[in-house]
Amino acid sequence: MFYQYIKKGMIMTTGILLLWSCSSKEDDTPKGIEHIVIIGVDGMSPNGIQKAYTPMMDSMVQNGAATMHARSVLPSSSSPNWASMIMGADTEQHGVTSNGWEKFDHQLPPVVATKNGTFPTIFTLFHDQQPEAHVGAIYDWDGFGRLFEKEDVDFDIDGDHEDNTTQQAVNYIKEHTPKFTFVHLDHVDHAGHALGHGSPEYYKSVEKADSLITEIVNATKEAGIFENTLFIVSADHGGIGFGHGGESLAEMEIPFILYGAGIKKGYQIEETVYQYDNAATVAYAMGLQTPQSWIGRPVKGAFIGNEKPNLTYKRKEQITQPKILPDAGYFEPAGGVFKADSVAVVMQNPNNVGDIRYTIGNAVPTMENSKVYQDTFYLKQTEIVKAGIFQDGQLVSTIAEANFRLVPETKEDPVAYGIYYGEGMDKLPDFATLKPVKEGFVTEFSHKQALTDDVQQEQVALVLESYLDIPEDGKYGFFTNSDDGSKLYVDGKLLVDNDGDHGVMERGEGIELAKGKHLIRVEFFNGGGGYHLDVKYQGANIPKQIIPANHLYRDK
Repeated sequence: MFYQYIKKGMIMTTGILLLWSCSSKEDDTPKGIEHIVIIGVDGMSPNGIQKAYTPMMDSMVQNGAATMHARSVLPSSSSPNWASMIMGADTEQHGVTSNGWEKFDHQLPPVVATKNGTFPTIFTLFHDQQPEAHVGAIYDWDGFGRLFEKEDVDFDIDGDHEDNTTQQAVNYIKEHTPKFTFVHLDHVDHAGHALGHGSPEYYKSVEKADSLITEIVNATKEAGIFENTLFIVSADHGGIGFGHGGESLAEMEIPFILYGAGIKKGYQIEETVYQYDNAATVAYAMGLQTPQSWIGRPVKGAFIGNEKPNLTYKRKEQITQPKILPDAGYFEPAGGVFKADSVAVVMQNPNNVGDIRYTIGNAVPTMENSKVYQDTFYLKQTEIVKAGIFQDGQLVSTIAEANFRLVPETKEDPVAYGIYYGEGMDKLPDFATLKPVKEGFVTEFSHKQALTDDVQQEQVALVLESYLDIPEDGKYGFFTNSDDGSKLYVDGKLLVDNDGDHGVMERGEGIELAKGKHLIRVEFFNGGGGYHLDVKYQGANIPKQIIPANHLYRDK
């Protein structure tokens, strides 16, 4: 039998205890908001809005409240961020740490759970506290649908395409005039993976998102609820190159736009906004009490009648780090591997202020230990180069790092590789059941030389093996940084497990090794979209770096 009672902000059910905070009191609830529509656009960066033709979103910014500096959660991948957006909490609380998460197949359990075993979402709050409210979720990516309990919504549609998703949302709004509608659009992320973030095609996809948002806004007008509707437009993450999942601002910064009922006009949000503040803002606007387990805070300064917060610490203007050339790509340090006796190092300052100062080695540049970059210089051996922008004697940028790996021209490529094809891969395959479609040798542990144009780029797996010469007894750390999954073995034993369907993510582990050569095996797969792999190590006297090819050998 099911028992429930309510007492002083506490809902208790058999075997369950959910505590509710008092962050959304009735007398504190903004006035005039009867409906909320969230439109989340997968992969839409602030840069996309700023450079594409987006009249609807531009009008929302001008006549509402907005910031282009809201932050995703780590990793900057879809599932962790959509979960955080609707759950009012970070990955550490709700446990959705990768795209491989499933309700009954995950490593980190949620800190609290509903009777159905999942972390409470904004949909849960409506279901429990305003059961009469009509609530709907319409989404383009079917993976979004696994992040909430179906019984918490009245309308649950997988639109399967941005046009159909939008039409379903339009029809739903007109027919039901719902209290809360969540719309997810996926096509911008597809454009980023297929054609590159910042490409003309990417900006075209953002322009289409703007036109679809216009259709949804117009639906509220036709339904007669526009004047009482609050719109929130945001994204799960940004992107860089053909992917995301890392820690760069291009991947981590997202737009956050509030527009419509109850919102100030032309308000620039200067307070920090995190992904999980989205759900807390909805709860505040609707008078819902938020669970104690939520960490999100409503963006109260954006609402009419609330004072702008007095910020002791404000957002620092970003000074862009120097660019070190050659550029190795989006997700690994600059530099690269070179079969040569020397390599030229070129640096550029993308700012109009400051000087570039650099070090050769592992030390972070300071005024005392660094040199001012003046012109091209040459390296004659494998080295790490670090550089920053200095102004008035202070480091004012983040640090740029380059890994230069020099290999004698006569040295044979030391890393054996095999390429394998699969179907429906969302994790590494059982290689014992597969036959390689191509084999050979490459210079280092990377996808770049192996996955050439003559092999398929999706549903493909790669195995790399080589002997690494360890200079002295001690503890060594190994790391794989990959999109999608990867594993690293040392002398046949699994050391690093970075498997699964995810964006660019680094994992590492340490191991005691004796001086001499040790077999390193790296397994990697790409299910679809952009991909990346690099492999690093470090020791007591070896700074963390991409494993240099001059220490790799075919034989023991």
